[in-house]
Amino acid sequence: MIPQDEYPEINFVGLLIGPRENTLKNIEKECNAKIMIRGKGSVKEGKVARKDGQTLPGEDEPLHALVTANTMENVKKAVDQIRNILKQGIETPEDQNDLRKMQLRELARLNGTLREDDNR
Repeated sequence: MIPQDEYPEINFVGLLIGPRENTLKNIEKECNAKIMIRGKGSVKEGKVARKDGQTLPGEDEPLHALVTANTMENVKKAVDQIRNILKQGIETPEDQNDLRKMQLRELARLNGTLREDDNR
């Protein structure tokens, strides 16, 4: 479970997904797993997640990550990485969070706005 209610000031979904979903995709690739962020707050407000307008499964549940993989070892590896990101988000102020800094730098690179002096 993602502790969004206990730490409403932390954007856990953003930390887990990352720019262009790259953080989530990297975890999935490294762990050979599929990760879905579900529950209340998993979809941006005002956005409909399904084309038919129906609510997503689990949308009325607390915010959580659903991890599936071919082996329990891969599930555990993915869950461990997710827990580490959540822990880092809770314990490290945003301006000192290395993952967040890396994500912002990656987003600037993807958008073509990264300046060389920002690339430290």
